[in-house]
Amino acid sequence: MNPYNICTWKDTSECNNCPINGELICHFHRKYLYSFIGLFFIFAITSFVGVILAGYGWFLLGWIGFWLFFFEFWEISILCSHCPYYAEEGRTLHCIANYSSLKIWKYHPEPMNLSEKIQLMIGFIILVGYPVVLLILGNQFILLIVVIIEIIVFFCFLIIKRCGSCLNFSCPLNHVKKEVIDSFLKKNPVMRETWEDKGYKILE
Repeated sequence: MNPYNICTWKDTSECNNCPINGELICHFHRKYLYSFIGLFFIFAITSFVGVILAGYGWFLLGWIGFWLFFFEFWEISILCSHCPYYAEEGRTLHCIANYSSLKIWKYHPEPMNLSEKIQLMIGFIILVGYPVVLLILGNQFILLIVVIIEIIVFFCFLIIKRCGSCLNFSCPLNHVKKEVIDSFLKKNPVMRETWEDKGYKILE
């Protein structure tokens, strides 16, 4: 169940005396997953309607194909595999974003490297930029504005409400306080060792 002894996958009764209890989204709750999926699909549905009205409906197959590639293969390799949620035993990911994705890569307790961070940002740009380009080509400027607003709302929601308490500390959008990261790493020796091997300094 918990081969790396990550506290995320221990019984929540152990959280009572944790000094950072309440600072992080340490355990899975469906409300976090539903809010993520809901905001993303509001953007996706508007994009679908706009692209179809623009006359590029068949191009949506390419976008759906990219979704599958990005969420099930690329992102899960460069981002998700570094997350404590990924450390759970089993072949399926149980987290607040990519829930049910297959874990085809091994768990990487070390932080993301620069190449992975750049790849992630490129992936995000392609993900949201694909329908934007088609809306521009199809002169669907009203829906383009709506989609851009939805993209901004989606990422603002993540940055303000999720990224400040997310366990994937090395993600370029993450802004958990250093003292909280240090406390979490002290509780999880496998992660601590790999982070320190990469040059991270924990303040004692």
